[in-house]
Amino acid sequence: MANLAITTVCNQHCAYCFTVDHLGDDLRSDGGSGEQTGAQFLSMDDFASRLDFLHRSGMEQVRLLGGEPTLHPQFANLIEIVRIKGMQVVIFTNGLVPESALDSLASLPPDQCTVMVNVNQPNGTDSEGPHERRLDTARRLGQRALLGFNIYQPGFQLDFLIALIAEAGCRPAIRLGMAHPCLSGDNQYVHPNQYRAIALKIVRFARIAANSGVSLDFDCGFVRCMFSDAELDTLRAGGTKVGWRCNPILDIDLNGDVIHCFPLSRLMKLPLASDIDAAALREAFEVRTAPYRQAGVFKECSTCHFKAAGECPGGCLATTMRRFRHTPFALEMPREVAP
Repeated sequence: MANLAITTVCNQHCAYCFTVDHLGDDLRSDGGSGEQTGAQFLSMDDFASRLDFLHRSGMEQVRLLGGEPTLHPQFANLIEIVRIKGMQVVIFTNGLVPESALDSLASLPPDQCTVMVNVNQPNGTDSEGPHERRLDTARRLGQRALLGFNIYQPGFQLDFLIALIAEAGCRPAIRLGMAHPCLSGDNQYVHPNQYRAIALKIVRFARIAANSGVSLDFDCGFVRCMFSDAELDTLRAGGTKVGWRCNPILDIDLNGDVIHCFPLSRLMKLPLASDIDAAALREAFEVRTAPYRQAGVFKECSTCHFKAAGECPGGCLATTMRRFRHTPFALEMPREVAP
């Protein structure tokens, strides 16, 4: 798996945005027009080189993010290139999608296209206008759309997603993520001491979702100890795809730098050399993060039997490193990595 950033432009300012350390002032609103030019958008030539990287890495998915990827002025052309190559496309969007981009995605067969539409609670960080636009996007995309929800505060509610799925006719599943910190701590995120309360709300919602034929899927950063054995049985019985993951995602930015993941963008980058593949990049990141992996988001992680058995990695690495923020982040990365 690797994600290709195709723009730094966004038409939202989410408090929990995990790209804030990497994009900084480049991540700004343009009202959704997508008319800004320059280094804010990936060139067609660079896009072709990214596809070459995916090919030599044995990947069949083209996963596009930003910023807001659908604001790329040549978005429809990028999607057409992917279609011609017979690759699957995965888009990470906030749902505020320009008409031309929406048309290009709606033209793809549902089994070749997944659009992860990130939604917020109505009347929370979302106002009525954006919520209605996201609903329209999901409705237009139908089975191509998969709803995502980022938990960034303990007072979250999920029940509204059931009605949204039914009204929009999108996939009967929800991708759940927990907002993790950038190393700077400049975004809003959930603290590990809130994990248990979050788990209880997820289990409650999973029962409601299962009764409506909707399943849940965990994104990275969840930890095993959030849930009791009985609660895990409930989740799995309802079709939840439970997972405890924190690994090099490989986010590739506009400059051709490969990042372990956006929350760790201030810590380490590697160049996307023409002869390197994803396996070599992941190995390089894993070697260099290994010392930090001995710990976890809780002090108890170092003696946890789930972690010792390899069942749980100890949660988000950025959260772990924030525990030791008194220690300077001085991990140097070489500019060359042998494939």
